[in-house]
Amino acid sequence: MCDTLGDLKAAVIGLGVVGQAQVRLFGDMVHATYDPKAGKRYPSRRVGQCDFAVVAVGTPQGRDGSADLSFLRAALDRIPPEIPVMVRSTIPPGTMAGLEKARSLVVHVPEFLNERPDGAWRESRDVPFMILGGIPAARDFFLPVLAQAAAGTPVYCGPALEAELIKYTANCFLAAKVTFVNEMARVCEAFGADWELVRAGWLHDPRAGESHSRVEGAGFGGRCLPKDLAALIKASEGAGYMPEFLWALEEANTRFQAEAAS
Repeated sequence: MCDTLGDLKAAVIGLGVVGQAQVRLFGDMVHATYDPKAGKRYPSRRVGQCDFAVVAVGTPQGRDGSADLSFLRAALDRIPPEIPVMVRSTIPPGTMAGLEKARSLVVHVPEFLNERPDGAWRESRDVPFMILGGIPAARDFFLPVLAQAAAGTPVYCGPALEAELIKYTANCFLAAKVTFVNEMARVCEAFGADWELVRAGWLHDPRAGESHSRVEGAGFGGRCLPKDLAALIKASEGAGYMPEFLWALEEANTRFQAEAAS
């Protein structure tokens, strides 16, 4: 690491919503950027001059529901192995175990930005916590970097596997909550009750939490919740566990969307 954090140079690979947020988060540290979808020449020399790289490429849903990691693998293949890497892409549990074998300093710092334009967490600094997962040496390298970039934000440190699952737990919980309120709205309709009045009374219970309690559209959609739910289902099946509750969430959401389309 450089003598001072102010001297650090960072590369940001992937310039979608998450990647652009990383450019703003790391600010003057950013020395090189690259987006695989832009079709421009890869800045090999400038990336090689960097002290660390931030990878924020997409991990879209594959045909079988699993996460497509081809963009992640391609990004990592072009970063010199001696350069520490922070993966901000959402990745299935167990992915980091393979990455840690390939390079000595790699961490997973899942991003929790709100997808909706009216969400409260539009910038990385808006998120009231950070997750830093990796081996101790890798966490020791990146912790002061995060502390400077997101000053005052608590950073929860632990192994990479737990970091991977924290992100999936968060998104699958939101998927479950959206599914629950959609189902309850239909139950209310069956009885002739006004869901919004039921919701208003329910939210007096502080355990409920207002987030994701409105019925808007047909279940959950967007870029994150459907693909992350599907990816965790496939990863769980691959690990030998049949996630029947997650299957039910996916099936219920499909039913809501089919009802809306009919």
